[in-house]
Amino acid sequence: MRNCLFILLFMPAFLSAQVVNTEKLRSTNEDGWLAEAGLDFGLTRNKAGQTLSLGSRLRLEYDTDKSRWMVLGAYNLTQFRNVEDPGSVPRNFANNAFGHLRYNYLANDWLTWEAFTQFQYDQIQQIDARVLTGTGPRVKLLRTDSSQLFFGLLYMYEHEASTDVFEVPEERSVNVYLYDHRLSTYLSGGFQVTETFNINHVTYFQPNLADLGDFRISSETSLTFKISEKLAFRTYFQLMYDERPPIPVPNTMYSLNNGLEIAL
Repeated sequence: MRNCLFILLFMPAFLSAQVVNTEKLRSTNEDGWLAEAGLDFGLTRNKAGQTLSLGSRLRLEYDTDKSRWMVLGAYNLTQFRNVEDPGSVPRNFANNAFGHLRYNYLANDWLTWEAFTQFQYDQIQQIDARVLTGTGPRVKLLRTDSSQLFFGLLYMYEHEASTDVFEVPEERSVNVYLYDHRLSTYLSGGFQVTETFNINHVTYFQPNLADLGDFRISSETSLTFKISEKLAFRTYFQLMYDERPPIPVPNTMYSLNNGLEIAL
């Protein structure tokens, strides 16, 4: 079992994008259990105000010769309050959570069958609940000592409940519900460029089967520079594009993060 501790120089919200990247959470451990959990807490108070940040994450895996079960979960909250105005309402910059259950069956050396279900919500993106269920093949396109490349083509059913809140001219809200059938395709690759430098990339493309013009694209690229045997510097860029969000939110979201990785 290999445990990693990430000390982030710029702490991102785990669900800043609406497509959860489970590729970066896959392990290559031997048969048996793997368990990881983390908890973050931060409190800052100064003249500008008070900022509270909470974060938690959980990862469980159980591997056998042919099967893998994976459970993932995370919650993030970042909240600001004006301490000079006791009656002011705290403002949330992040308030999101997700839970993910995935099963993989290794049919042969190049083909794996996947099935998953997922629940998430994101207050900032005004997603009250999004439930996903899907299944499909994962194909190994390439694997060498320094490179690996996988392609996934999954059917996915999506139910989403969102709330569109209007503050002008008066406070009111409109509930929006989606019941969509989508493809969830992805291309995932890892490349060991040198002994101290590697690149990992994954791109998800999720079109609506009833209307291919309604699609989402999510992409993440990470660069890892090995400083020593147990210390590495990691930088990664995330991009999310939603062609037709159900309520008026930005079509494009992105984040750039840097951090140190310590292997224990």
